[in-house]
Amino acid sequence: MKLQTFFFSKDERGGQARLIGEQLGDLFKCKCDQIPPAYQCNREKLVIITYEKYGKLQKKFTEFIESLTTEKVLNVALIELSNNGNEGFGDLEAIFDKNGVKVVETLGLKVKKGLFSSPKVTDEQIKEAVDFAHRIAASMFDSIN
Repeated sequence: MKLQTFFFSKDERGGQARLIGEQLGDLFKCKCDQIPPAYQCNREKLVIITYEKYGKLQKKFTEFIESLTTEKVLNVALIELSNNGNEGFGDLEAIFDKNGVKVVETLGLKVKKGLFSSPKVTDEQIKEAVDFAHRIAASMFDSIN
């Protein structure tokens, strides 16, 4: 199985995106890494990217996304954590489209960020993200049921 999961947050420890990314890594028994990763993708059939979008996307995140060509990955699924659950999909899909990488599906999770508080995903949102990723992976890999 050629699958990887990645997560990105402005929080250097990975923030709430890390919680979901690590759940997915455990579920699929695959590598889960923070963006930018220690190791680049190599002809992955599916990459699942969980990211936090509060304000402008950071340069190191967009540079990584721009580096993903069909030589590195064929399909991506995006899970966004943001105030409205749909802030960065258009920009990212345009980058992937330009590089020939197929965005198979997106999931937006509304995770409100307060003025002085960090966003917090709920157990239900984590389950929703895991179910979303499992459904996509099961449709691409016979070994996942």
